Amino acid sequence: MHKTTIEVDLEQLREAERNLATEGFKETVNAALQDVNRRAALRRGAQYLREGKLSAPTTAELGRMRANRS
Repeated sequence: MHKTTIEVDLEQLREAERNLATEGFKETVNAALQDVNRRAALRRGAQYLREGKLSAPTTAELGRMRANRS
């Protein structure tokens, strides 16, 4: 962890607290950072799918996988 001093728009912080269901500065900032990183990973995964660098099962394949669970 790293401690620092920053200026933050309190209205934006309160809105982020509501959106993230967090309380307090530290929890909200950390949750926001996690959310940004999660969204970036999802975008990268979607890009890999579009470029054919990552495969995803077809609907039929998913149906067979689900049928084999029981």
